[in-house]
Amino acid sequence: MHIIELSTVAFYEGHTPRTLALHECSLPLADPVPGALSALYGTKSKPEGFMAARAYADRHRLQFTVIDFLVALEHKPNASVMKPDELPDHDFLSLLRISGSMSDQLGQWLRAGLEEAGQSTVLLDSLKAEHAVLQQPSLIGALIDRPACRHLKLVAFPGMTSISDRPLNVGSVPFRHWSAIQEATCRLDPTVRVTIDAPPLQTATKAPKAALAKRPSKPKAG
Repeated sequence: MHIIELSTVAFYEGHTPRTLALHECSLPLADPVPGALSALYGTKSKPEGFMAARAYADRHRLQFTVIDFLVALEHKPNASVMKPDELPDHDFLSLLRISGSMSDQLGQWLRAGLEEAGQSTVLLDSLKAEHAVLQQPSLIGALIDRPACRHLKLVAFPGMTSISDRPLNVGSVPFRHWSAIQEATCRLDPTVRVTIDAPPLQTATKAPKAALAKRPSKPKAG
């Protein structure tokens, strides 16, 4: 078993909550991934993401906290760039390390998924798969639903978020592999309990609720 740590952020108003449900704390992406929990991936993007989260919270007069969680993989991550014939033997795919032929294959799978769903494929006409995903992270939802990718427990990719104007490295765990999440802890507030109960069935095919609290309402006149 191999472990990868991801980190997400949760925004809230007022006092620190006693409990947070992990499935409600998906990293707020510019275009959320349906049917998956998304979070910051990698040693470089985590500090950048935390700084962006703090700036976002300050702008919107919110508080925020950081949640770390562990994802267990059955197979050792590919130490080289991923090629199409290697994918069946791995349950982690990083779009940061793929061969040209893997990129082409991903583009074909994405196009097929979008066409089946009656969605536009225009973005794929001019961009490679990984560049299309950067602009439109929700495409990962179409990818993880392809038969050749349903075994993947974690997909990492650079993508745009709602908290930063720069792309961050993101990791998405499909809800169907929720059991791969081993534990979750609140980094900034150790007293906060983070539950890892599976998402409700009605959210399994939808984009998860982003970890964004409502903006504070204006105080009533006294």
